[in-house]
This record gives sequence, C-alpha cells and structure tokens, in this order.
Amino acid sequence: MVTVVGAGSALAATVENDPLQSVTVENDTVGRLAVPDTTTTGQRATADLSGALAGDQQRVQTALTAGAFRNAFESAPNESAKLAIVTDTLDRLETRATALREDRQAAIQSFARGDSTSDALFRKLARIQAAGEGIDERASVVETTVQESTAVSLSERATRRLAGIDGAVVTLDGPLTDRLTNSVRGAAAPEAISIECGESGAVFATIEGGTFVREATLWSERAESGANNFEDGETAPLSMAYQRAREAYPWAVGNLVSGLSVTGFGESPIYGVRLTHSHGDLETYLDGRTENVFYEVQRLQLSSLPTEAVATNTTDDLLIEVNATAVGPRAVTVRNATTGEEVIADITVGGATANRSRIGSRLWLLETGTERTITARRPDGTTVSITIGA
Repeated sequence: MVTVVGAGSALAATVENDPLQSVTVENDTVGRLAVPDTTTTGQRATADLSGALAGDQQRVQTALTAGAFRNAFESAPNESAKLAIVTDTLDRLETRATALREDRQAAIQSFARGDSTSDALFRKLARIQAAGEGIDERASVVETTVQESTAVSLSERATRRLAGIDGAVVTLDGPLTDRLTNSVRGAAAPEAISIECGESGAVFATIEGGTFVREATLWSERAESGANNFEDGETAPLSMAYQRAREAYPWAVGNLVSGLSVTGFGESPIYGVRLTHSHGDLETYLDGRTENVFYEVQRLQLSSLPTEAVATNTTDDLLIEVNATAVGPRAVTVRNATTGEEVIADITVGGATANRSRIGSRLWLLETGTERTITARRPDGTTVSITIGA
C-alpha cells in the first residue's frame, strides 16, 4: 500500500471529464456518490442468532485455512515449492475477494427487488463481512510467515499482489456494514439504518449522535478487467487519482481542513483518497479502469450542514419546521410562531416519541422512503403536526 500525505496543487494532472462520473456537485457542501433508480427504506438491524453463527463459522474457517497454509509452507521441501504455495494462496484470496463482492451485490439487488427481507440481507452482509476480514487475516498470515522464513522471501510481484488484496476487499467492511454486523451478532444495540438501493448500487446511512454516516457503492464504476488508465502517460498514478478526486469533489478540496492523503494498493487499480473538510470527513475510492468513484464513505457533522426549510405548519402560535439537507437527513425544529424562538416540546414521529427538542437543538431524521407524520406537543398540551412524504 502506498500513501501520499498532504497532496497539493503540484500533483495536478489532466483527466478528461467523464459523463459517467456520478458524484453530485453542491455549491455549499460536499458532493456525494449518487446511485440512480433506487428505492429508499428505513430498517433496523437487530440480534440474529443464525447470522451470528454464520459469522462465527467464517472466523473458524479462516483460522483453519490460515493454519493449513502455515503447515503446508513449512513442510514444503524447497524454495520453489514454498513459493508455489504462496502463489496458489494469493490466487485463492483474489478469487475469493471477487466472489464475495459478487455475493454482496447479489444480496443487495435481491433485497431491492423485494425478493428477500432486510433480516436476510443483514445476515448475508454479516457473513460476507466476516469472510472479508478472513481474507485480510489470511493475507497477513502469508506475509508474516514468509517474512519469518529463512528459506524464501517475497518477490516484488507477490508483495504488490498482497497489497492489492486490501483494495479488493475495501467495500466489504465499511462503517455501516460493521455497525449492522455488530447488531446482528448482539454485540451492539439495534441499529437504525436508511437503505437506498437498486440494481446499480446501494447507499447505507445512519445518524450517530451529531454525525451523519453515509456509505455508498456504485457497482458500474468498478471494472473487473481492463487497463489501469491512471498508469498511462508520464504523470504518476497517485497524482492522476488525486486529480480525478479533485474534479469529483471540488467543494471538499476547496474547503480542505486537514488530512489529505492518496493511497494505492499494489497491483490493484484501486486508489483511495481521504481528507477532512469544514463539514466532516470524506473517504472515497476510484477505479483506474473506469477513472471514476465507485465507493465512498462520508462522516458529516450535522451542526455544520446547510439546511433549507421545505415544510412548515402552525397551530396556536406553535410552529413546526422541517429542513432538508443536500446530503440526506432532515431536521425538525419547533418554534414560537411569533418570536421565532425554539421551544421545548415532545416530538413524536409516527406515534413513537423520538426525541425532546431543546433550545438550540434539532431532531434529525433519516430518509425512510415513507410518509411520516411528525407531531410536537408543548407541556401545556398545545400540539402541532406536519406530514412529510417519501
């Protein structure tokens, strides 16, 4: 894995604008990877015994397979036999990573079509995540075992293939996948998640305290074969990847705070770009074969996001206001209709008390794709309601 930290304008390179680039351009906040033709639903990941067991089985299988590699490597009679075992193992890991990406895509597409439930989807994602972790663990065992050997050393090609495995599994263990997996295993409280998915990709989102976390994948922008276009010409591939990310996220780069880095993964045509901007953190991945973003993780501070009022209602001097953001979540505020000051009120969403609004605070809601009625009740019994649609 190669990382460039603090990449600046000196890395600029020319990359043709591609009409397939699917990152939105916003004027007052960071753009986002958009997935076309999707349906949005609100789901909750809860403890699931069969899902937890499937993950445990994957972890046991990983330990057994890693042990089998060590035994075979140490028992091999000579250098060529040992290197053959390493090559075969890398082949298997790369093939397995591809199969897991396909399994994840198929599971999400099945859910998008209505052919499977959210519980079934979460079980599959938990199993795939555990298997993806197993690939990383087995790759680490290969590297460590060879490094400890006095008989052989890794070739440059093998070293680059090992580094490429990190890029191969990057979409299998994102922050939202990790959270829902912990919920399925019973290791964390149930997780409320917004899922936006279709045949071409998926977006998972949640709110944690004051942070909006969004994980998006666009399968069409990750190719399984073809030339790495970032390696063409005289400009370094990392510089090419940075320039492409700069074109995709002009607001984020223009409002950079710190932490800009560009990462390559050995032989892999995958490149990661990370930075902190004035609204939060961006982690995005590009495929040098398509030259586009195919996977993105955003962590945005809700208090920093610009909002726009999209719906209001007033009853007996009590005003309820719904504000939208460009990136997804909506904010609900209750005010005195005359003074404009925020007031204390119990807020219910669809009949369930969701939060208590305090002066200087908002209730933030994930998109669910359904119509919801929001009601605010003052301590004196005064109420005001508003209905927001999909």
